Amino acid sequence: MFHPPAGGTLPVYDLAAVAHALDIDLKQLDNLLSRNALPGVERRRRGIARRLTPDVAVVIRLARDLSEALGVSVGNLLSVANSIERGATNEVRLGEHVTLQDRDALRISTLARLDAAVEVIGTRRRGRPPARERSAGKRT
Repeated sequence: MFHPPAGGTLPVYDLAAVAHALDIDLKQLDNLLSRNALPGVERRRRGIARRLTPDVAVVIRLARDLSEALGVSVGNLLSVANSIERGATNEVRLGEHVTLQDRDALRISTLARLDAAVEVIGTRRRGRPPARERSAGKRT
């Protein structure tokens, strides 16, 4: 099972990094989060990028994997994926003949993809730059 870094707080990732890590279109991910409430999604005021915990990224990846396998929309599977992710064991029984094995491997690979995405994407600014930067840019 994943353990948070020393200090006890989980890192948060911006939407662009999560979209890159999960190979999901940024707009599609934003729409998915706008239409579905998930614990672990930081929502601040308008104009501030959403930030997601690693748990949310794992839930979205699991929902997407289930969606591709079952032919059901990702949005419809988010609550199922969230329940699976919050389960107590590494092996989750989904039905009489269906078992999800090695949930920890999904988490570990998702976290590795998030770390790699942060290296590629970095932190992007949203909106207009602060007034200082705008005025400095005009002088050059």
